[in-house]
Amino acid sequence: MPAWLGWLLTAAFVGVAAHAVARLAGPDQRVRTVAASDALMATGMAVMCSPVGGPLPMAGWQAVFLLVTVWFAARGEFDHAVGGLAMLYMLTAVPHSPHAMAAAWSPPMAGDAALPLLGWVFVAYFAVQAVRVAPQLASVDRRVAAGCRGVMALGTGGLIVALL
Repeated sequence: MPAWLGWLLTAAFVGVAAHAVARLAGPDQRVRTVAASDALMATGMAVMCSPVGGPLPMAGWQAVFLLVTVWFAARGEFDHAVGGLAMLYMLTAVPHSPHAMAAAWSPPMAGDAALPLLGWVFVAYFAVQAVRVAPQLASVDRRVAAGCRGVMALGTGGLIVALL
C-alpha cells in the first residue's frame, strides 16, 4: 500500500476510534460496551494501515479480538461479533513474522491468505454493512455514527480484499 494511502486510512480509523472513545462517557452501559469494542477495532485497523506499525505484538491483538468476538457472540450482538472475527481473520489467516504488528505491514502479505473463501464472505458482509448505513448519512442526527460504521465496514472489507 502506498504510504499516502496508509496515512489516509490511519487518520480515518483514528477518527473513528476518537469518536468511540468520546462515547465511552455515555450513561448507558450497552453504549459504553459497544464504544469500547469500536475503539479497539478502529485502533487495530489504524495500526494495520499505519506506515509505522504499532507497539502491541500480534498475539496481543489476537487475544484482544478473540475476547471481543466471544463477548459479543455471548451477548447476541452479531455485527460486533463478526467484526471481531474479521479482525482475527486478518491477523491469523496471513503468515506473519513474530513482530508483524510492531512494524508496518508489507505488500508481500497480499495473496497469501488462508481460507480465502472465508475472506470473501467477510468482504461481502462488510459491503452489505456499508450499503445499509449509507442512507443514514443523510440524517443530521446519525451522520457521524453512520460515517464511522461506513469507514469501518469499507476499511475492513478493503483490507481483507488486499490480503486475498
